[in-house]
Amino acid sequence: MDVWEDKPMNDDGLIDDNESMDENEFMDIDEYKHYRVLKRDDILKLQEDDITLLSSAISVSRTAAVSLLQHYAWNGQKAQDAWFDDEDGVRKFIGLMNRPAVDVEVSKSGELLVCGICFEFYVFDNRFECFDEFCGHSFCSACLEIYVSTAIRDGPGCLFLRCPDPTCRAVIGEDMVNLLVSDEGKMNYKEFLFRSYVENNKKIKWCPAPDCKYAIEYKLGSESYDVTCDCSLSFCWNCAEESHRPVRCETVKKWMSKNSSGIDNMTWIIANSKQCPKCNLAIQKSQGCMHMTCKPPCKHEFCWICLGPWDRHDTTACNRYRDIVEQRKMDDKIVRKKAKKYSKRYAHYYERWDANHHSRDRALADRHELRTKKLRQLEEKLCQTTARLKFIADAWEQIAECRRVLKWTYAYGYYIPKKASLRKELFEYLQGEAEVALERLHDCAENTLKQYFEPDGNTDEFDTKFRTKLVDLTRVTRNYFENFVKGVANGLSEVKKSNTKVGRKKH
Repeated sequence: MDVWEDKPMNDDGLIDDNESMDENEFMDIDEYKHYRVLKRDDILKLQEDDITLLSSAISVSRTAAVSLLQHYAWNGQKAQDAWFDDEDGVRKFIGLMNRPAVDVEVSKSGELLVCGICFEFYVFDNRFECFDEFCGHSFCSACLEIYVSTAIRDGPGCLFLRCPDPTCRAVIGEDMVNLLVSDEGKMNYKEFLFRSYVENNKKIKWCPAPDCKYAIEYKLGSESYDVTCDCSLSFCWNCAEESHRPVRCETVKKWMSKNSSGIDNMTWIIANSKQCPKCNLAIQKSQGCMHMTCKPPCKHEFCWICLGPWDRHDTTACNRYRDIVEQRKMDDKIVRKKAKKYSKRYAHYYERWDANHHSRDRALADRHELRTKKLRQLEEKLCQTTARLKFIADAWEQIAECRRVLKWTYAYGYYIPKKASLRKELFEYLQGEAEVALERLHDCAENTLKQYFEPDGNTDEFDTKFRTKLVDLTRVTRNYFENFVKGVANGLSEVKKSNTKVGRKKH
């Protein structure tokens, strides 16, 4: 997988607007579904199955199997292989000791011992006999309870808790936690354990939608990362951004980083401001007069045009040609011209990316309203079943998907290198045709449909004309976008054919 590097600034201190992407900056498209949505019960069952399988395979307790799986990112096969290769080494590394770490006699109930934390005498409690046998270090129940409870309150790090003795690596597992802490502490520990199965598992990820409790199990090695959760959110399983087929994750990351950085704000400042002649602070002109005053503590007053001091400003000479002033203006003009060129180019692509982003959000909202409210009204008015009106929902589904694709094609277009003029020309032609097809579909689904919701709207042509038109537009738009996506995913290989002819347009 290619790794993007930040582009250096050019000699003018501006980001080079000839940023480009690799020919293979798009990932291949896979039409098959290689994932499944998991609910909480599904995750718990998978987790318990993995624990049981490893426990029986290597003949260890459930608690020991849990500790092993956590250290091997819930990869049972990897944990099993490591165990059979070097059981003693794995035990030592994880803290699964099969004998006391120090040579001591096993304590008996009622025996006085010294706590290794508070150094007070305490009476041995049979409840913690397993801990005494486990590593041989002695602690009173009060100190142990505080030690473990505090670790649970601190967060998921409690899953890797060790013996309080700083020289001991013995792990404190779930069985010991259940002996020591309150019901609330046990519940929190179990929740950390449950969440670790997803968060440390290479095959499973949480759905990034706010408040969604589902996770996605993904078949590693699949070519397509696009997944759709049961909450209706479509996202990229690899980078957790919204689905961005056919654009690769690296391009999305680069584009999103660019949108959130201050680089473009700085170039806008360069293009639309001047520096104070005294302190060099960038100043934007917000009013009509040319009398400028720098902010405190500078407070320098100067002329916006010639940058001369205002108290000695000669208004009759400000408009006269002077070599030194003219040269300074020319230098500033060159910098601002380049900055404006860069800013305008970025603004062109960002504006269209953002417009399709908001248009898609609106389409999703309209689709939801249609499904939950408007289709029922139409069913009653036209005396038709939900199945008969499904073509309308299908159209809105296609509109939302096409807006998403079109949105990310503008991120792609921004990174096409200048030298790839033919590829850029073909891409922009195909992109323009895609926009035309989508606008026809969107207009029909949004505006033409409105008349059938009006109280006095004529519904005679709903089946004979409107249905046929919307179904055809949905089909044509779907087919065009599928071919467009595949073409872009293949790097627009058509441009390599010598007989490719595309009408040249200036944009």
